[in-house]
Amino acid sequence: MDTLSACGVAGDRPPRWLGRDEFELVAESIPHIVWIKRPDGTTEYLNRHGVDFTGLAREETYDWAWLDLLHPDDVEVVQQAWARAIRTGTDYAADMRMRGGDGAYHWMASRGAPTRAPDGTVIRWIGTLTNIDGQKRLEDDLRRAQRETAESLTLLDTLQSTAPIGFGFVDLEFRFVRVNQTLADMNGRTVEEHLGHTVAEVLPALWPQIESCYRKVLDSGTAVVDVELTGDTATKRATVPDWLSSFYPVRVDGSIIGIGVVILDITERKQAEAFRAAVMDNMVEGLYTLDGDGSLVYMNRAASRLLGWTLDELRGKSMHEAVHFQRSDGTPVPGSECPLLRVRSEGRSVRVTDETFTRKDGSTFPVAYSSAPVRIGSTLRGVVVVFRDITDEQEEKARANRELAALNWLGRIRDALDEHRFVLYSQPIIALDGGRDSEELLLRMVGPAGKVILPGSFLPVAEKYGLIGEIDRWVITQAIRRAATGRLVEVNVSAASIAATDLLGFIEHELEATGADPRDLVFEITETALMHDIEAGETFARSLADLGCRLALDDFGTGFGSFTYLKKLPVHCLKIDTEFVRELAGNPANQHVVNAIVSLARAFDLATIAEGGEDAEALALLQRAGVDYAQGLHLGPPLPIERY
Repeated sequence: MDTLSACGVAGDRPPRWLGRDEFELVAESIPHIVWIKRPDGTTEYLNRHGVDFTGLAREETYDWAWLDLLHPDDVEVVQQAWARAIRTGTDYAADMRMRGGDGAYHWMASRGAPTRAPDGTVIRWIGTLTNIDGQKRLEDDLRRAQRETAESLTLLDTLQSTAPIGFGFVDLEFRFVRVNQTLADMNGRTVEEHLGHTVAEVLPALWPQIESCYRKVLDSGTAVVDVELTGDTATKRATVPDWLSSFYPVRVDGSIIGIGVVILDITERKQAEAFRAAVMDNMVEGLYTLDGDGSLVYMNRAASRLLGWTLDELRGKSMHEAVHFQRSDGTPVPGSECPLLRVRSEGRSVRVTDETFTRKDGSTFPVAYSSAPVRIGSTLRGVVVVFRDITDEQEEKARANRELAALNWLGRIRDALDEHRFVLYSQPIIALDGGRDSEELLLRMVGPAGKVILPGSFLPVAEKYGLIGEIDRWVITQAIRRAATGRLVEVNVSAASIAATDLLGFIEHELEATGADPRDLVFEITETALMHDIEAGETFARSLADLGCRLALDDFGTGFGSFTYLKKLPVHCLKIDTEFVRELAGNPANQHVVNAIVSLARAFDLATIAEGGEDAEALALLQRAGVDYAQGLHLGPPLPIERY
């Protein structure tokens, strides 16, 4: 068949820039499959690379016989693409799997454009088939996937003079023999300004970048592909272009006669990549991408900062094994339970609000993350993960929950006050040396359903929100009334009440109203309460002493200022904290502490009360140490006051 006729142009009307011999030379030399089809889409020409790929004679692939080489799942897609192109007279494009001479199916990208007669009638289709197996297998680098996709697109339309791909042919002297309009526009010159001139003359600023590529093609006879170049800054373009260039040897009878040049303008893509990189590297959230096996491909600065790893340290490693292998309590997270596995195996996005990542130093932190599959076409190629440290969020949530719980308790406390549901329990304090026994009054709250609630659940809230003063006054009132019956009563006073200027007047009034002996009333003050306002504590203690009441320093030995208070306050008694009494028999250190406190109390002429006497052996040791009084479950548990 006449090659020029195959081009769809009469013999006396050669192509605008390609002659008969030149077309055959280029079509047979370019290392890609070139085809020509009739207006109805049937094949009438296939170059030698097509013959080599299929393993069939050219005639065996003509008409529609080539459809037999397609994968059954792709036949309908290709037929529809051709039907649309023939119907509309527009470019044809389709990706399909085609069986090669080796018997295996290969992914091929087919692109074609119509050639028209002067009256606009489509007289031929000319196009290429490009093997894109590599594109379909891209797994290691997403940006490389984009670059190879661009290369694939470049190779599809090298024969189309009006395609958005730069095409040129350079002889052995590096002189331009042929260029298409796209390449001329890329270089900022006319087609005529290229022809007959060397690449160095046309692009003097660019030549140092590409001379080695041209010479390698001539010296080695191999193609140089995927070369990224920065365009000539001397051109009139508004921005400096970026190009993806490939250089191929063109042979005749086995001898190289020149170099084919294919160039794609990737300026917008490079700008987009730079923009994306700037955005990702300035994100507050951590971002990383995984390949299909779950290994790290990319990680932004925030992810590196949060995890403590650099990109180079983690690249190619399993992110599950590196950062997601354990929970906050140290228990392992099997890979089968990793939500990211569902992204890879099921191809669907996931959002996780509370997980744990592990830093390089082994510490853990809570994260929330979103993950989505990355697809190239219909194929899952990897996973992108965006995560953030939610430590502050969790702390804020916990604080809010505490506030809500406190507000709930606040209402319950207010109701208990209004409904008289506060009660007092009494626990006996037994004299170990035969002196006078006493009792400590302990506050309880009764819930609406009758449940008795210990003070640790509600007193902190009452102190924080200002109800403790009202509760203290109620307790003090009950204590004074009980002391008026002749009992020796001990009662606790909060830090807020100690600082209240009118509390002493209230106590004095209640003593007068009931006729209670002030000496039968002992106020217990903790070191913690005194630390809030030592001056107010001193004033309160001395005023109590002036009234005739007594003062006990509670939880003695647990703070740092206990000895100072002994010198400043009119204390009558030291209460040895439960911490030093518990397990007394088996803990020599506690025995030493108890003995030291007793010796100190005697030096200041003070009595001692040991809290937490839980068994007879402990009581014997306390008595042997010289402790004056003891209280604990062994001597008597707290019971409602009416039972004592």
